[in-house]
Amino acid sequence: MRRPVLALALGALLTSAPRAFADGEVPPGDGAQTAAVPALAPGDPWCAPELVTLAGEVCAFTPAKEASGPRTLVIFLHGVIQPDSGWQWAQQRGAARAGARHGFAVLMPRGLRGIGPRTMEDWWAWPTAASAQQAHEGSIVAGWDSARAELERRSGHPFERVLVFGFSNGAYYATSLAMRGRLPVHGYAVFAGGSGAPYHARAGARTKQRAPIFVAWGAKDPAHRDQAALARMLKRLRWPSQSMGSKRAGHTMTDAQVDAAVRFLGGRPARPVTSAAPRRE
Repeated sequence: MRRPVLALALGALLTSAPRAFADGEVPPGDGAQTAAVPALAPGDPWCAPELVTLAGEVCAFTPAKEASGPRTLVIFLHGVIQPDSGWQWAQQRGAARAGARHGFAVLMPRGLRGIGPRTMEDWWAWPTAASAQQAHEGSIVAGWDSARAELERRSGHPFERVLVFGFSNGAYYATSLAMRGRLPVHGYAVFAGGSGAPYHARAGARTKQRAPIFVAWGAKDPAHRDQAALARMLKRLRWPSQSMGSKRAGHTMTDAQVDAAVRFLGGRPARPVTSAAPRRE
């Protein structure tokens, strides 16, 4: 039986025909989940009902049992999300399932509207352009810091290790954050996104804070060459990194890739899920 993919892929599950996917969809193949993604009505909550909603529409998951070792928080950055589509719930539940599997807490902040890629400008997205970063990044990062502080306040214990996981558009933004040394975190994992663009290479060459980066992609993803180029760029920069391509995967984030990312970034072996959304095989 194939390993299931996390529900962090592009596509609204409306078709099984091969094509280029847009964020929110789960493409066919490689054991992709096929449960319908709920459509939300205006005014429905951003966070999936089983998650905690913090200030600023930041969703939070805390595992029933934390892994041994450093207390870990993952900040998960979603892909572009069409408003009122419900796509974010699938991504949130996949991130929470990874947290339950590996015993780490997860913060799932919401991006902004008005800064998305061409034809998706009004979708929820992250500021990948320098102008958008200058305008919005300070408040975005401040929101993440506040959400982290609130989780620590509720638990009574600080997080000893903070990682950033990005999917698709979130992975492109995470790459920018890493190359600029923007955050005092312990590592990054980028899935189905990120590139080795020259401006990243220039920024990376100047950056002294080189948190390890894990790069993952699926060979069936039309954009996978961007991630392969990122992996090559990191090697040229002698940046601590590891990469993992999957021949049978599309624009997804697989369990095997998450397991490898956690191992590389210093985590413990995964254990069976005891909470969060049920897995489908």
